[in-house]
Amino acid sequence: METRWLRIVLAVLTLMTLMRSTSWAQGAEASTGASKGSALCQVSRKAKLAMDQRDDLRMNCLKQKKNEINVSQCLTIANSMEYSTNAEEARSVCLYDLRHQLNVKECLTISKAMEYADSGDEARWECIRRFNKSITEKECKVFAKHMAYPANAQRAQQYCASELQ
Repeated sequence: METRWLRIVLAVLTLMTLMRSTSWAQGAEASTGASKGSALCQVSRKAKLAMDQRDDLRMNCLKQKKNEINVSQCLTIANSMEYSTNAEEARSVCLYDLRHQLNVKECLTISKAMEYADSGDEARWECIRRFNKSITEKECKVFAKHMAYPANAQRAQQYCASELQ
């Protein structure tokens, strides 16, 4: 029973430390990124947290702010992640979850930012599908050209040539 209470106390203390050390908990100026000195969803390395804990805080902040931020800010938060898998997940939030409606150029920017070939190709396919009715064949072929896997590039080229609506 004592171990359980100790864990609870440590968890509360950790949360208090996190709240004090993150910019998203320091008021409106830091949370909006209005000040040049503050970065959106920044987590101090001085918080004495492990890398994955800092990334978790950034991800939680990103998910809280997804209705307020633009693609550029979202990608900046993703790039601040310390683990590449967490950064990739954050880029997926940028692609799928932002309230801000992406345009073709922003969709391409996100898909190019993906680190892993699989998720990059998945993002490019998502962009092609999302803009199927408004994308030009030339724009579609830009996505196809950037596919990481030759088979995906070939399928995308065919899709762009014959399937766009």
